[in-house]
Amino acid sequence: MSAADPPESESPRPTPADPPPSGVTAITGLRTFLGRRLAERLVPHGPVLGLDLHGPQGLPPSVELHEIDLTRPDAATGLVDVLAKRDVQTVVHLAFRRRPTADLEADHELDVLGTVHLLGACAAAGIRRLVVGSTTMVYGARADNPNHLRESHPLRGHPHAHAVQNRVEVEELVARFATERPGTVVTVLRPCWIVGPTYRDPIVDYLARPWVPVLLGYDPLLQLVHEDDCLHAFERAAREQHPGAFNVVAPGVLPLSALIRGAGQRVLQVPPAWIHRLRAFPSQAQSGDRPEGFYDYLRYLWVADGEKGFRAFGPPSYDTREAWMSFVSARRMRRYL
Repeated sequence: MSAADPPESESPRPTPADPPPSGVTAITGLRTFLGRRLAERLVPHGPVLGLDLHGPQGLPPSVELHEIDLTRPDAATGLVDVLAKRDVQTVVHLAFRRRPTADLEADHELDVLGTVHLLGACAAAGIRRLVVGSTTMVYGARADNPNHLRESHPLRGHPHAHAVQNRVEVEELVARFATERPGTVVTVLRPCWIVGPTYRDPIVDYLARPWVPVLLGYDPLLQLVHEDDCLHAFERAAREQHPGAFNVVAPGVLPLSALIRGAGQRVLQVPPAWIHRLRAFPSQAQSGDRPEGFYDYLRYLWVADGEKGFRAFGPPSYDTREAWMSFVSARRMRRYL
C-alpha cells in the first residue's frame, strides 16, 4: 500500500487523548512557525515553556519564555537548570535554521551543536519524552530512490545542501541518544514540504514566484503537507507515546508542472547546465550552497511513504492537491485585502 492510498478502514482523524500527567512541555525554536503554533495548541493541555532568545509577537501570555542560546558553550548548563526546576517532562526541538545562510559554520552551530547541548541537558534532567523536527529531504533526491521512501531508508542527504546535511547529522545524534536513553520516548517527525494559508519558508517563496525556474526535461512528482496536518502530528507526538521516526506527508503526489499551472504561474525552463548562471533564488550567495543542493529536489524522485504516520496520527485532512490549493487560494485572497 502506498502513501497515496490511506487504508479505507481508517476512521476520521482521532482527537488527541490526554496521556498520563506529563509535567511541563518545553519548546525550542519558539519563533519558528511550528514552534509558535504548537505552543498555542499545547497551552490548553498544560504549562508550556519557550526556549529561545526572543519570543514571537502575540504569544499567549501563559507561555513562559526562557532566554536560551543553544550555540553558547554553556547552553547545556542553563538548559538543565530550566528543565529540572520547572519539572519539564516533554521537550520539542524545533530550533533549526529556517533559511540556510552563507555562514555554514553558524548554521552548523545552531543545528548540530545546539542539538548536542540540548540532548546533554535532556539526559541530565531525565526528560521522559523528546520530539525532534526533521524533514523528508534527509533521504536525498536521487535517481535510484524507490517510489516510496520508508522511514527505514538510509538518510543520504545531499552533499551540496548543508542544511539538509545538518539534519542528517542531527538525526544520527538523536538515534544514538534514543539507544543510550531507553527511558526517554524519542520521536522524530519528518515533514515533506509544508504549505498552507500562513506558512512561509524559502520553498514556498520559490514556488510562489510569477516565473518559476525549472530544469528543462524534468517534471518530478512532489508531495506536500498542509500546515494544519503537520501541526496535528507534532501535537500528537508531544502529548502521546510515539517512539521512532515518522514521515509527515499528505496522500497523493502532483507533478511540479501541475503545481505551477494550478497557481496560475509560468514556467521558466532552464537547461541543467545553466543553473549555475541563475541569479535568482536559490543563489549560492544567499544559501551558501551550489544550485544542485536545491534543484536536484526538482529533478529526482524523493516521495516518502506516509502509512506509518497515518497509523500513528490519523489520516491527514488534506491531500497534496488540496494542501497546495489552500495555499494558492489564501495568496489570491490577500491580493484583495
